[in-house]
Amino acid sequence: MQLDVQSLQGSVRVTTIIKRKTSILFLLAWNDYRIFQGISRYAHQAGWQMDTRHFFLNLFPKDRTFQGMIAMYHNDPAVRAYIREKAEHVPTVILGTQNPGVKAPMVMPDNRAAGCLAADHLFNLFHKHYGWFACDSCPSGKERKLAFEGRLREQGFSCVDLSCGKAPFNATTVMHKLKQSPKPLGVMARDDHDAAVLLDLCQRAGLCTPEEVAVIGVGDLESLCAFSPLPVSSISLNMDELGFQSAAVLDQLMRGKPVPDKSVIPPGPLTQRLSTGCLAITHPDLRVAVNKIDKEYKTLLTMDDLALAAGISRRQLYLLFENEMRCSPCDYLLNVRLEYARKLVTENKLHLNEIAQVCGFNTPRTLHRVFLQRFGLSPSKWAKNYDLITHT
Repeated sequence: MQLDVQSLQGSVRVTTIIKRKTSILFLLAWNDYRIFQGISRYAHQAGWQMDTRHFFLNLFPKDRTFQGMIAMYHNDPAVRAYIREKAEHVPTVILGTQNPGVKAPMVMPDNRAAGCLAADHLFNLFHKHYGWFACDSCPSGKERKLAFEGRLREQGFSCVDLSCGKAPFNATTVMHKLKQSPKPLGVMARDDHDAAVLLDLCQRAGLCTPEEVAVIGVGDLESLCAFSPLPVSSISLNMDELGFQSAAVLDQLMRGKPVPDKSVIPPGPLTQRLSTGCLAITHPDLRVAVNKIDKEYKTLLTMDDLALAAGISRRQLYLLFENEMRCSPCDYLLNVRLEYARKLVTENKLHLNEIAQVCGFNTPRTLHRVFLQRFGLSPSKWAKNYDLITHT
């Protein structure tokens, strides 16, 4: 039975007031589910209603008004014109490095930090020759390339542009340049798509990856990284946080509060996969010594053991390590043990004395001391910090 708005006594009028949700236009140029997750996470908290018809149906919503808009640069001039038109009347946030031509705050990834991370990763694999590759040109790629080249210059190295400075790239020219470049070659690709393209070109050129050409991408889109010719090492751009912060800035903007012109979101972790899965070692005797450390680091290894396995003198062993790996054999052995110890401390499944034993340290006290020296935190504090981060 339907209740009349007037009570049976006729003295009270019953009304129902439904609060209308804030309507937000969601107009992005490319799909990354993590951006959707970040924006929707904030939208759920704020009680927003999101309109995504253009992205999924390629339709401009003309039948409703919006209180805010999150948009990206789009290759379609009609879409850019629509964004500019709406931005004149609706609070707008631009997500990404490239602006479609509106005066609006921007939330963008830290492309420079990503370029530096890629350079450091390849440098720590002991590469001496470096390259850059992109299928075409865009502002985010330019920022990553400049930072990558700048960090390499700080370390005393230069970088060859495998794209040959042209857009779009020429596959034949790239393969020729790959063949002519000194090996091993460590290459940063603009993103994971370009990394997959470069790995395919390496295969076509008859080059072994990662032994001759190691490749790192940006974006860490797992499906693309996993199904490329070789699983791609990649730097996360923290897409979920990008989406969440773009929505947070828009909320502040709609409330009339001041917001920064640019909000730069730091990258997430670097995930190493097979495309950078080996050290850039060229000398066969050094390779034997390194392989022995990698396999037997849990045991009591001496420099005499390593020199004997490699068939060289202790002095030659030291010189090879210093020349190719920029460290002594003892330093490299300690690095391997510490990285494995950090992994076990992060997992937080073993006691410190057990971790010390399986990582080749004599005592928990020794592990505690060197761990604190290297990472700035004791093993227990490292485990607690990691647990706080993962459960926040």
